[in-house]
Amino acid sequence: MARYFFPVLGIAVFLAFFKLGAFKLFDVDEAVFAQASNEMVTSGNWITPTYNGVNRYDKPIFIYWLMALSYKAFGVNEFAARFPSAVAAVLLACSIYLFAGASCGEFSFQRPFMKREKRAFYAALSFMLSLYYAAYSHAAVTDMTLSLFISLSLFSFYMHAVCGRRPYYAYGFYLFSALAFLTKGLIGILIPFGVAGIFMLAIKRLAGLKKLWSLPGLIIFLVVSAPWYTAETMANGKEFLYMFFIKHHFLRYTSVISGHSGPVYYYIPVLLLGAFPWAAMALTGARNSVKDADPAGLFALVWASFVLVFFSFSRTKLPDYILPAMPAVAILAANGIMYQKEGWTGFANGLAGVLALAGGVALLLLPRFAPAGLPLGWTVWLAIPLLAIALISFAGRNKIHTGLLGALMLVFLVVVLAVALPPANNFLQGTLYKYSIYAKQNLPADGELICYDINNPSVVFYSGRKITGADNTEDLVADLSQPGQAMIITRSKYSGELAKMGLKELQAAPDYVLFEKS
Repeated sequence: MARYFFPVLGIAVFLAFFKLGAFKLFDVDEAVFAQASNEMVTSGNWITPTYNGVNRYDKPIFIYWLMALSYKAFGVNEFAARFPSAVAAVLLACSIYLFAGASCGEFSFQRPFMKREKRAFYAALSFMLSLYYAAYSHAAVTDMTLSLFISLSLFSFYMHAVCGRRPYYAYGFYLFSALAFLTKGLIGILIPFGVAGIFMLAIKRLAGLKKLWSLPGLIIFLVVSAPWYTAETMANGKEFLYMFFIKHHFLRYTSVISGHSGPVYYYIPVLLLGAFPWAAMALTGARNSVKDADPAGLFALVWASFVLVFFSFSRTKLPDYILPAMPAVAILAANGIMYQKEGWTGFANGLAGVLALAGGVALLLLPRFAPAGLPLGWTVWLAIPLLAIALISFAGRNKIHTGLLGALMLVFLVVVLAVALPPANNFLQGTLYKYSIYAKQNLPADGELICYDINNPSVVFYSGRKITGADNTEDLVADLSQPGQAMIITRSKYSGELAKMGLKELQAAPDYVLFEKS
């Protein structure tokens, strides 16, 4: 397995850490996780996360621990905030490689060891050279870490239940499920046990469910996960139980939170884009797995399908929800690549070509329809590799086809991170960052920083102070009536309203304005 391992490791590290700290934290999720972890370091409270001084129950503790430790190692900055996700991405890519190259549970084509290595390489490549990998290895959020633990849990289960490996693989199933539970809550239990249970029912009927049970494994699960949940419940009682389990689990699934809704087919285009162009090959791999009753392929198919179907019926939808399906999609893609003796199927080949062509044309036309002020000189550089992918996809596969595809995706992702993302980040976050730094340097320690009708945690992170939120005019007037100096950050459309209130405009931009109470 060493032949391709170090190339996989090199690509994984390069893409995960390339420009990792080169752009500002994005609102909302990145900035709120980064600030909550910062407050953990500052306060010394390692049990209850807080944001802007208020208890935060959205997610369990583990991601905050990782980010807080990263701050202690690298300082409080963007690189440190994203470091845990980058490390998790590298570990997950290597884990996919090792699992896909395992000698147990061969795909339907029984091949020598060298072919297993290639299959492992293609699986890791399909994961690493995707927009999902580039995006979430560079995001200070829970999702890449969650995906790592869910994948390690399921890999451990398969090696134990199907391959008959030693019992410690069963313990790994429970251990990594516990870490997933500590990272994002009940979904860290639901996905591993749901996928494993359905798969065992499919291949071994009810008798297969016995493979899920392990008393030592259950003890490991409780030893790892129970202490924090117990401590948090003792510290915050019913408030924690309601906010964490009811609001951020059941209500998030059964109702729309923060306007993040979508149709039942929402994740189909999201997956085609996030796993482009490998999703096309995954379709071929899925077909082959069903046709030939291939256990490893079926396991990946059950895994990917479970995640997609479960979140498709969630009322709240976000692209990151299905990231735990990506390792399974990558394994199916490798199956699709390796199985075809003469090339991809016409459908998969055409789908990849159509998506690449549509993306390339859309990028070339984007400057005509984009918001004013958004720098778009990079669109042509992104369009070039996409149009090249379309060309080789429509031309059909030869011996170097997959290599060309991988090379073009590598170029595409590097351009995204190095050329496209920085100006987009500055367009979205630049003004707020400038105002936050100005307030940090010019507002006295006892002064008040007010965010009027905006929810941008990056202001808290970069200003280095607690902010006051004003959702309406009445709240703003009440806040301004307090003694002492104050600065107000709000949207530009409120400039006239604040000027009429006698406030002094300090800085203005097309998106946001900064006022001062004189």
